[in-house]
Amino acid sequence: MKLFAKYSRVNIVASVLALLIGSVVYYFSVRYVLVGELDDSLKVEEAEILDYVAVHDRLPQPANYKDQRIEFQPVTTGVARKFHHTVLSGGEPYRELLFSVRAGGQLYRVSVAKDEEETESLVELIMLITAGMIGVLLGILFLANRLLLRRLWRPFYETLDAIRRFNLSSRQPLADNHTNTDEFRHLNAAVQQMTGKILKDYEMLKNFTDNASHEMQTPLAIINSKLDLLIQDAAVGAAHHQSLQSMYDAIGRLRQLNQSLLLLMKIENNQFGYSEPVDMAALIREKLGQLDDQIKSRELELHAELGALQLPVNGYLADILLNNLFLNAIRHNREGGSITVHLSNVRLRISNTGSELGFDPGTIFNRFTKGAHSGGTGLGLAIVRQICDNYQYSLSYTYKDQRHVIEVQFIK
Repeated sequence: MKLFAKYSRVNIVASVLALLIGSVVYYFSVRYVLVGELDDSLKVEEAEILDYVAVHDRLPQPANYKDQRIEFQPVTTGVARKFHHTVLSGGEPYRELLFSVRAGGQLYRVSVAKDEEETESLVELIMLITAGMIGVLLGILFLANRLLLRRLWRPFYETLDAIRRFNLSSRQPLADNHTNTDEFRHLNAAVQQMTGKILKDYEMLKNFTDNASHEMQTPLAIINSKLDLLIQDAAVGAAHHQSLQSMYDAIGRLRQLNQSLLLLMKIENNQFGYSEPVDMAALIREKLGQLDDQIKSRELELHAELGALQLPVNGYLADILLNNLFLNAIRHNREGGSITVHLSNVRLRISNTGSELGFDPGTIFNRFTKGAHSGGTGLGLAIVRQICDNYQYSLSYTYKDQRHVIEVQFIK
């Protein structure tokens, strides 16, 4: 859920609860005040009756009006003075005051009641007006959340979109998002400072990697040429040939590792931006033909089922992708095993026989993850994953029925 929607929901729920609680408190407060005024008028009637009795020593005439009733009843014992709500014979609610008075030597219970219907009507009217005001306030609050707050949060979402679109390969820092909200201005400044530092560090790292890779080529070539001369030199004894050959092989792997790292860096930097329709079936046949000697040397059985697929991709990267996948299937196979290649209009599946991995399968596409006796650099499948990530292809690995299966899904 978006922050704006979450804030709006919490704000509206809190406002509704506050207004409901406030309405209940307001209702009882208004009712308390109105009943208090009604009690005050009953006290006035009480005072008038007591004054009349004190002057004349007799009771005034009873009253039975629409909104007021005064009754006298002889009693033998006095009654406690109290206010209470009652319903008289007509079924209408009244507020009644009971008290005692002695007139002419007789004790009487006095009942003074006033109609509460007007009070109740006034309370209902006040509550209806209050409910209408609450409805208007909620409507205004809803519109404010939908319109005003959305506009208020717009700079935040613009900054978020700019961060999402940020790409190191473009070498462009985030554009300044002008806003008069201090928090968003501080956020933009922090993001610009962060992306600027990232670009600077990235550029320094790229230059270092380019220079290091380039400078490594020269000493590697010199060492390689010197080893060629030493191996061919008749003065070198046969006992040293094995050591020289090991050094020669190590230099070869080092050169291959350097080239692989350089290729990974170029792919990450999106330096292979040009794409063209590539006939994947024809390219697979070409790659299998190039690797035919390696397949035959290990007596592998090849099964290929190739459908038609024109894939918009950089041709060089497509060649690297297939080359690394096929070399992986050959290296991690057993003698006399098999390789199956299946190409459809949406995916490429390559499976090969072989023993189960001796490491976590979830790390198979990580850099420098190598199986036992693979003879590779540990970057082949990492390059495959980088190419797939670059084109947003789905890449997966499974091991089933003693077969390694790598699948590249080109179209979701």
